[in-house]
Amino acid sequence: MTMNRLVTEESDQGFLTTYADLMTLLLVFFVLLFSMSSLEKVEFSNMARAFQKALGDDGGSIIPLPEELKAPTITPPDTLETENPSEMVPSDLIVSEPEKPIAPELPENTDLQDQMYISNSLKDVFASMGVQDDLTVTDPKDGKIRIKVNGSVAFESGDTAFKRGMMPIMDSVIEILEKYPEYHVDIQGHTDNVPINTPQFPTNWELSAVRATTVLRYFMRGGIQPARVTATGYGDSMPLASNSTLDGQAENRRIEFVLEKVEEP
Repeated sequence: MTMNRLVTEESDQGFLTTYADLMTLLLVFFVLLFSMSSLEKVEFSNMARAFQKALGDDGGSIIPLPEELKAPTITPPDTLETENPSEMVPSDLIVSEPEKPIAPELPENTDLQDQMYISNSLKDVFASMGVQDDLTVTDPKDGKIRIKVNGSVAFESGDTAFKRGMMPIMDSVIEILEKYPEYHVDIQGHTDNVPINTPQFPTNWELSAVRATTVLRYFMRGGIQPARVTATGYGDSMPLASNSTLDGQAENRRIEFVLEKVEEP
């Protein structure tokens, strides 16, 4: 009886030793698995309870539960703190819109502005006097402004004295010219081809020259400096229309003022 009991006890103790070794190996195995992976708290608790249940309800807690697992906190880079999405992209990858070409600033043509002012002012004055049909003003061309005065408005046929109505017109021209002392005035006298043969004017050359000189003297009396004006008689050498008709002859009898800026030396 004694030997049988000893054998039975030894057999029972060997089984328990084997069982304990097996549980220890399993425990080490799962501890290694846990150290190599991140387990959620719920899964770990379930596994621990399963071990406890397998080892017996009275076995106590073999595996201590870790503190509450927290999700790792990922600190965003500094670039994420900005509210501007474009700042999140590396500067070397940002494609900016091409800049619009800036047109170079062109210098203002003050000479042309002055010429346009003179031309428009003369047109307005002549229109206000109602003589725009007999006195025409060209727009600036090649730096020059031309004023054409119908000869019948300025002079009687074969005469060189101003008509009375011409003086207010000349006064208005002088007033505008005084604002631009840098402009030179070339006064040109023209006639038709009808011959004139008088003791005072043997040809149309003399007649046209004296008429141009009459205008020049009036300008100087009005305050225009002599150095700014010249007078030239062209006779019938530069007609605007055919002299074969009366209308053509009337158009050719004229006084022209050529205004041009003269640069100081």
